[in-house]
Amino acid sequence: MQRPATGRRVRLVGSRVAEVVIRRRPFGRPQRLRVDLHGVSVFGPGDQHQVMRWEWIERVSVDGGVVVSGGGNQIVLPPGAFGLEPEALAACLRAADAIEARTEAIGRLSAASPGAT
Repeated sequence: MQRPATGRRVRLVGSRVAEVVIRRRPFGRPQRLRVDLHGVSVFGPGDQHQVMRWEWIERVSVDGGVVVSGGGNQIVLPPGAFGLEPEALAACLRAADAIEARTEAIGRLSAASPGAT
């Protein structure tokens, strides 16, 4: 907590986004993986974009990487995404499903990966 000059207490805002750029193959096109207050997203390769909002997510499972699924769609985060093993990443995403824990979970993801923002 910080105390501004007015004497009121201000609560610092937690992390709102964790993002990392990966290549699924050594010379493949880059993809941006993002976890934010709205959900889980994958950007690329090229103009492709897929988003799954938190309220649409039905299941987070581990099958090689982390599979986020809901509404007949899925996003697969590869092993090592955000600098975490699949089990740890899945646990973090499951925790982020609760809105009260979301900024803390996003902060953990952001801190776990040197390439995250």
